[in-house]
Amino acid sequence: MDKGDGERNPDGSRILRYQARERKWEAAPPPSEGIEEIEKHVAKYYGAPATVFHEIVSNLVHIDVHIIPPHAERDCWTLFTTGMSDRPMSPPEGADDEKWAELMISLPPDWKLDKLSVTPPPADLEQWYWPIRWLKQLARFPHTCETWLGSGHTIPNGDPPEPFFANTKLCCWLLLPPIRVPTDAREVTLTDGRTVRLFVLHALHLDELSLKLNKGLDAVLDAFDRADVSEVLTIDRASSARKKLFGLF
Repeated sequence: MDKGDGERNPDGSRILRYQARERKWEAAPPPSEGIEEIEKHVAKYYGAPATVFHEIVSNLVHIDVHIIPPHAERDCWTLFTTGMSDRPMSPPEGADDEKWAELMISLPPDWKLDKLSVTPPPADLEQWYWPIRWLKQLARFPHTCETWLGSGHTIPNGDPPEPFFANTKLCCWLLLPPIRVPTDAREVTLTDGRTVRLFVLHALHLDELSLKLNKGLDAVLDAFDRADVSEVLTIDRASSARKKLFGLF
């Protein structure tokens, strides 16, 4: 549940703090017919998935992660969820068209996703699995906490934020619509009438998160443009936030 109590960031956006909802485990509903429509929609713009990570046991929603390998038109791994949109989220009043969403993330072509199918699991499995873990966690999060996720939302890794993994300083997710694709690729209208929005996870440095909270989303997008930050996760990229210069001049 939202425990924000009216807190605001300097840019005026609300600070939402959550506690796991006090509710017994609840089985996910049967997969909707819209899942196949979402798969076809994403395949049209990104390529066909080669494999799917299926959940065995699911609370509230059954989250699968579909994996599209790198190919000639898109030299990166593309991962997307289905199942998040099987239940409506809980957006604020007046935002009924924000009830359904699925998530995506782009990983570099040398990301070792092949290690995820090795038995027994290799010692460095978590180094390659953590983005998938976050996809699944964030896809379930709106239903667990009875809230919503939308464009421009940021979700830090803890409070205060900690790096996602030992080999990176990135510590927060920013949700944005897909880029470098046609506008109509950003959402899919299902035959049952629901419009499902797609959001890409972008990993932020701590100072980029601070820039967003203090100056707003446009300031971060401008910084991304100046630094040519890619939609593809780059764990060792430099921060795009401008550093203050101190000295005589």
